[in-house]
Order: sequence, then C-alpha cells, then structure tokens
Amino acid sequence: MSLATRCFACGTVFRVVQDQLKVSEGWVRCGRCNEVFNALDSLFDLERDTPPAWSPGASTPVAAAVAPPAQASSGPDPLVEEESLVDRIDAHLQNSWRSNSSPAARVSERDKLDFPDAQFDPEFSIGMLTEPSPDTATTLPLTTESAPASTTPEFVRHAQRRAHWQSPLARGLLATAGLLLLVSLSLQAGHHFRDLVAARWPEARPALQAWCDVWACSLRAPHRIEDIAVESSSLTRSTEPDAFKLMVTLRNRGALAFAVPSVDLSLTDPAGQLVTRRVLSPGDFRISLSAIQPGAELPLQLLLTTGSTRVTGYTVEVFYP
Repeated sequence: MSLATRCFACGTVFRVVQDQLKVSEGWVRCGRCNEVFNALDSLFDLERDTPPAWSPGASTPVAAAVAPPAQASSGPDPLVEEESLVDRIDAHLQNSWRSNSSPAARVSERDKLDFPDAQFDPEFSIGMLTEPSPDTATTLPLTTESAPASTTPEFVRHAQRRAHWQSPLARGLLATAGLLLLVSLSLQAGHHFRDLVAARWPEARPALQAWCDVWACSLRAPHRIEDIAVESSSLTRSTEPDAFKLMVTLRNRGALAFAVPSVDLSLTDPAGQLVTRRVLSPGDFRISLSAIQPGAELPLQLLLTTGSTRVTGYTVEVFYP
C-alpha cells in the first residue's frame, strides 16, 4: 500500500507515510506552496485509486487550526482532546469515522488489519519521507523538533570503546606497534652513540662498521673533554730567530680511549695584551695517533714563528671543535 494526498491549495500530489501521519496528527505542509492542510481529507492509495478531483480554493486556510489555542478558564482537557484526535486518525485510516466513502476506503482488508499495528520508530526523522516519484513532490509534517542524533547512552559508548581496545586484535596491534617503535628508538640511539658503543664494547664494532657502510657514516674515537687534562705545557724560544717551541702534554683520565682534542693557544705581550691566537688541530702536531688510551699521556710539540712581535706569555686550552 502506497498512500498519497493532494494539496488543497496547489493540487500537488504527495506521498505520505502512515506512522508520520500519526505523529503529526494528520497535519502536513505542502513542499511546493508551503500551505498547511490535513492530509486525511484527501487520502488515497496510489496503487489502487486515482487522485481525487481538485479545484482551486476548495479548502480554507488551516493555519489557525494548527496554532495553539488561547487559554481559557474552562475548556476540554488537552490530554482527552489529543487522545480523541489520535483515535480519529486511526479510525479515518481504517475508513470507519467518515460517513462518505473515499478512495482510501477501497484498500485491501489485509492492509486495514495491519495498519493499526504500525509503530513509530523514535530514530526515524520526522522530516524523512519516501523517495518521491517524478510526478509527486515531498511533504513535511508540522513539527519543529528534530530527532536526536544518537540515543545510545554515554556509558554504553564508553563501555564499547573500552571493550574494543581490550580485544585481542587491538592488544596485538598495539603490542606490535610498541615493539616497532622500541626497535626504531634503539636503532636511532645506537646510530647517534655509535662511537661510544664501539669504544665500550669492541665486539660490537664490526656490526657498527657494517651499519656505517650502509648509511655512509664513520666510526671515530668518542669525545669527552672533561676526561682530557693538560698535564704540562711550556713555550720556549728556539734557536731560530723569532721562533718559539711549544710543548703540551695531554693525559686521559677516563676509562675509555678518547679522541685527541684541539689546542687553543693565545700569546700575550709584556702588557698582558693579546698578540695572536691560534687553534692547533691534532694534524698540526703531526702525530699518527687519533685517540689517547685510558690513563696514558700524549706529548705534543710544535715550532711557532711570531715575527718581530715580542711575546712574553701564553695560555693553552683544549677542546673538541
């Protein structure tokens, strides 16, 4: 059974739904001319009946009929009146309250028996109608309230989310992701501290060297300037004119072999003013060692030429560039 009604104002035929008529108490609004009318007055079956005849102005406006009634000291009980209206709608759809016969009265007996048992779904939107055909338009029941977005309680949704994350599949995926992140972090730490790892665990040096061959890095002696101390230093005049001989002895106080640092040399005149400053790398001292073994000393010597400038003092500091 496919019910329809005709607008009294413009004559447009609309599809309607039984449950929606019950909710809106039969009142609908024309989707074309916005006229409010009672769909029960021209209800018919599209599959068995023909639309009732229509003439302009056949019905009076019903806007006042759907407006809230003015309060009065005495009147019918609203609850009783509402129940009576719902009964009238049910009776009309069963063709029992109208005395004159209408096209809707010729529906099958099966539809008549099934119709009173129709139930309204609370999640069904009031403004949702059946898909209109090319010859019909859409009606909107008279209501200003929209259906709720979701009727599931918050504690139920919370329990569902908790059960989802506690399922074996979710736990397995989280464990796999955590393991992959841990491995990635370990690889990053090993790459960053590869020099220190190779010095502390020499057996890991072949694996680290293979890693560097793939990622184009290099293994060097680790840097730890706080374990490198200047054991002694001297600046003496050489036999050559305007030349000085610098001697610096470095000592490794750590437990690992550390790289040879650079030397910062500053020369001053008799007034204590800075004459010149120079950074001397391990290559300037022409040594073959790249690291100082634990507890060992490394003597460094270098011949400097200062020109005609008179040098009477110096300072020596070590650092890693």
